[in-house]
Amino acid sequence: MNLLFAMIVVVGFAAVLELLNLPARARDAGQRSQDCLRVLQNDSLTDCEKEEALQSQTKHLFRLLGILAGGSLLALGGPLGAVWGLNQLGVGTFSGVLGILQRIDFLAGTVVAGTIAYALVSRRRTS
Repeated sequence: MNLLFAMIVVVGFAAVLELLNLPARARDAGQRSQDCLRVLQNDSLTDCEKEEALQSQTKHLFRLLGILAGGSLLALGGPLGAVWGLNQLGVGTFSGVLGILQRIDFLAGTVVAGTIAYALVSRRRTS
């Protein structure tokens, strides 16, 4: 039962990440950070122009930070909270699920299965 719950945690985590589009938002945050660095390195801009450009980027970066932090907490906390709730009902054990999530064979299997799933989904989207 704990193995099933561990798999549900992993799938739930991935589903929430995808549902909230967190990978794309993380890429957007990285791109905006690079844009800020380019503004700072641009010698053709005055200090006032740099400040104005950075302030507009900062608002977006803080918004993205909130979304990424909150989404990550939800992605991990939701499935683990469900397992904790089931533990309280006497179905499975929370510590047992955490133990399975930390096992190297489970992690390796998750990486392999996740890579295959990602490749299949990517192929399906491009076709």
